[in-house]
Amino acid sequence: MHIVLSATSGTPMYEQIKDQVRSAVYGGALAPGQPLPSQRELARDLQVSLITVTRAYNDLVAEGIIGARQGRGTVVLDVDPHRVRAHLDDRIDQALRAAIIAARLGGRPIDDLTQRLSRLWDEEQPHP
Repeated sequence: MHIVLSATSGTPMYEQIKDQVRSAVYGGALAPGQPLPSQRELARDLQVSLITVTRAYNDLVAEGIIGARQGRGTVVLDVDPHRVRAHLDDRIDQALRAAIIAARLGGRPIDDLTQRLSRLWDEEQPHP
């Protein structure tokens, strides 16, 4: 599992860990049943406190994304496809809101935004 943290992003470290693990699960990079690093191991690898990783893992357990099993460690759970869809819809909405704000700040008409979206859609290759 590859996690990159930014001390300058303004987002708390535990949120960055949580967001990246969630995205890896929802994106299929982490499969159901796949073990995750121990909290101590991940804290050491990321050079953050154990409390930071524990908070991220506890939140992910509460969300039903990972499960902590005594003697087996922490594993990825089988996630409901509707939750994955809702998460992806939220990410799309966030990106579109940011694009709308930028377009309005730049005085661009909606037609410009829709043309750009269409062009980018055509340029982007689908991921298998």
